[in-house]
Formats: sequence, C-alpha cells, structure tokens
Amino acid sequence: MPRFRHLRLIIATGSLAVLAACQQAAPPPPPATAPVVQPQYTPRAPTPPFGASATTIVPTVRADGLRQTINRDIGPLQTLWHVRAALNVAALSCTAPQYERLVDDYNAFITNNKSFLRNANNAIIRKFRRDIGSGYKQAHDQHMTRLYNYWSFSPLRRPFCDQAVEVSQRAIVTKSDDLTAFGAEALVQLEKPFNDFYSAFEEYERDLEAWRVQYGGTSR
Repeated sequence: MPRFRHLRLIIATGSLAVLAACQQAAPPPPPATAPVVQPQYTPRAPTPPFGASATTIVPTVRADGLRQTINRDIGPLQTLWHVRAALNVAALSCTAPQYERLVDDYNAFITNNKSFLRNANNAIIRKFRRDIGSGYKQAHDQHMTRLYNYWSFSPLRRPFCDQAVEVSQRAIVTKSDDLTAFGAEALVQLEKPFNDFYSAFEEYERDLEAWRVQYGGTSR
C-alpha cells in the first residue's frame, strides 16, 4: 500500500511538471523589420525647345490671332522688304550644303527686281520720315537692326533655313508685278518656324510650372 501511494505521488508530480512545461511563455516574436523606403524618383525639369534660353520672351497673341512681332502692322511694300531681309539673313547664315543655292538665289532676286525694290525702300523711308519726323533715320536704322535680329534667332537656324530655301526658289521666278502677293505669302511661310517655336515655348512654360507644383523644384 505505501508503494502504491508512492507511485501515485510520482505520477502526480510528473503530471504537474508536464503541465508546467505546457504553461511556459511562448518565445518572443522576431524583432520588427523597418519598412523599406523606396527612393522617390524626381524627373528632370522640362527644358526649352530648340535649346533656346529659358529667358526667351515670347510675343503675345493679338486679338487677330497673330503674334505681336516686328512683322505686324506693315504695308505690302514693307512686307516685301521684310522678306528681302529674311532672304539676306538666310544667304549669310545658312551655310550647310543643302542651302548653297541661297546666295545665288538672293543675288538673282535683287538683280531681277532692282528697280522695284529700290522704289519700295524709298517709299518705306519716306513713311518713316512722315511718321517720325527729324529722327526718322535713327528710327529706321533701329527698325532694320531689330528686323535682322529677328530673322537671325539662332535656335531656329535650321527650320528657318529650310523655309528660306523654298521661298528663294519662288522669289527668283516671281515677276515684279506679282511681288506684293509673293511677299505676303512668303512672310507667312518664313514666320512659320517662329510661330511654331513660340507655341512650343509656351507649352514648355506650362510643363515647367506643373513640374514645380508636383516636385517643388525651382530649376529653370
């Protein structure tokens, strides 16, 4: 009987040990891993078209839909004179092989229409004198400087030359009686690269502003 009681005691003790083992705390969880922060990609700021300066001033659009450039509000003779100036700039500046004919075309245009162009220039100068008075010579010189600078805008050299070489081919076969009509058409064609650029530059400015709003950048 004592042995039986001793056996029950051993069994009870063993049961308590098993129960105690079952009640031991679970091992601690592994340490939390810090979340991986993906670096935020910031795209480069938009850049001006044709490699132009970001400070380029774009002429405003008038009520008639045209840009307010030096080629606005001029008569037929002055329009032709502005086309002549454009072809002069092209003959001097467009030096790639595909533009070789520009020099000969320009010289032929001047020779074929010498009298008409001389009279046109004289009429333009007289108009400056009527409108401005004693300072007309300086005003005329300043106007022509602005005109040559307009056509010489270097970022547009290639598209301008592309248009000029087409215009020059028509210029040498245009009769003097048709020069005013030719001038009006040619001016529109020569201005096309500039108008396309102005629209592209305004789009660049809008894209740049959107980039600044989204990414907080200040690049220009």
